[in-house]
Amino acid sequence: MAPTITLADVSIKEGEVNQVTGTNTLIYPNINSCLSLTAVFADNKRVGGHAVMFPVAPQLNLKQICDYLMANKGTSNTLIVVGDIGTWNQNWSMLDETKNLVINGKKVNNVLEMGTAMGFTNVVQKDTIICDADGSTYDVYFGFEGSNRVYWVYDHKTSKVCTAFGKQTW
Repeated sequence: MAPTITLADVSIKEGEVNQVTGTNTLIYPNINSCLSLTAVFADNKRVGGHAVMFPVAPQLNLKQICDYLMANKGTSNTLIVVGDIGTWNQNWSMLDETKNLVINGKKVNNVLEMGTAMGFTNVVQKDTIICDADGSTYDVYFGFEGSNRVYWVYDHKTSKVCTAFGKQTW
């Protein structure tokens, strides 16, 4: 069963950016070939963007999402990227979103380089391919269990939290 969403939760849809503070949950719905990029902070703030391979106006492109993350990076050293990382990396040189991507004056060639070019010293990459439900769509959650800061992937095909990920600490 999908987690219950409350009014305090913040959803970042495809091609959007946003942030959340306190114990509110940050949700990236319908991740399939997308990437969720989340900067996490010691004070529980989370700043994120939902990148799509082929954005259509008014969706933000990957560069605009990276610019937003850098502008709101503050003291965060950790960027957590969840999504179809393998497909993005395999097609990096062909995608309009990535083939000429320059961040902070640095040409980047994959997801990891993108995070480090934005100034994050800890770039965590979680590829949804390990969830093992071919053709599925996922929702990515950054929230809390009690006082524990956790993120997880909900698999629409199996209607469960992706067991290969479980719940990870952020």
